[in-house]
Amino acid sequence: MCTPALASLSAAPAAVTLLVWSLAVAPLAYAQDSSLPPAAGAASMQLAPEVEVSLAGYEANLKVAIEAGDLQSQVSALDRIGALYFRHGNPAEALKSFQRVLPIVHILGEQTAEGTALSDIGAADFALGRDEEALEAFKQALPIWRKAGNQDREAATLGDIGEVFRALDDPDEALLFDQRALPFYEMSGNRDAQATVLNNIGLAYYALRNKEKALDAFQEARELYHMCMNLSGEANALNNIGGTYNAFGETRRALDPFQQALVIQRQLGNRKGQATTLNNMGTAYSRLGDGKRALELYKQALPAFRDAGDVNGAATAMKNIELLYADGRYRSSLGERPKDFDVAARFRGEP
Repeated sequence: MCTPALASLSAAPAAVTLLVWSLAVAPLAYAQDSSLPPAAGAASMQLAPEVEVSLAGYEANLKVAIEAGDLQSQVSALDRIGALYFRHGNPAEALKSFQRVLPIVHILGEQTAEGTALSDIGAADFALGRDEEALEAFKQALPIWRKAGNQDREAATLGDIGEVFRALDDPDEALLFDQRALPFYEMSGNRDAQATVLNNIGLAYYALRNKEKALDAFQEARELYHMCMNLSGEANALNNIGGTYNAFGETRRALDPFQQALVIQRQLGNRKGQATTLNNMGTAYSRLGDGKRALELYKQALPAFRDAGDVNGAATAMKNIELLYADGRYRSSLGERPKDFDVAARFRGEP
């Protein structure tokens, strides 16, 4: 069975970047970006007019429920308010609503609702970069889902915990929880989720410097994504295969999976994915001694990062270009660095 993945792409810029997929459970089953930046000042963000209308309606419902002492309706309204803020990029405000839910469901004695509230709190904390707090919330939710016999939520929470441990740079613990999640999806036949967990297992092995197991996991993930016609997932797995070859010194073998990933990303119009893969390909050609080709690829990555709004990615590509010009091997082929080669101007798309 190929079900829609509860996952969303997050790629951190680096000289060679692997792409992370997350099974994190977001409010009301909306997908969550696995590595959102800390939402400093998020409470002051302006919502679109139609979203403001929905928010006003939910807040009115909450006020009525509070006046009537209707705890169930309070939970429902707070859930909707939190989910709305979360979907529209304001996890700080979302967290406030989810934290108000928790003591109410304690009073009601509804364990499933408590598990949902804890999972939502964990998702919001994680989006805010509050990794330890997210880990605590997810660990509290896990036995609730297990006791309720809800294997889908138990598996997703195991994946959430693995994702937090990745953020905490603890691949051993991340691998442990991902491996515990995998059998649930194998039993249910959810191949998309299997692929996501396998990709994350590959990331753990990559961080542990186990090339063969990382490649095995990424390749299996790629095959499952292909079977499910999940092109985004397949492109990410291909990028990770190429990145692994590149990182472990088999640079020529990295080029083919990178090229395959790039074809898919262009087909999908995924500019951030294109930028990441172009940057990775540039690094591969640089290692192979082809400075001109590397420079061409880095220069293609720059406008793609710009289109994706990824300032850090653009800066990384620019840094890689600077390193090429500073490398004595390429002085004759690249010539002098252009004097007007400015990071900010290039990111804005200026000549």
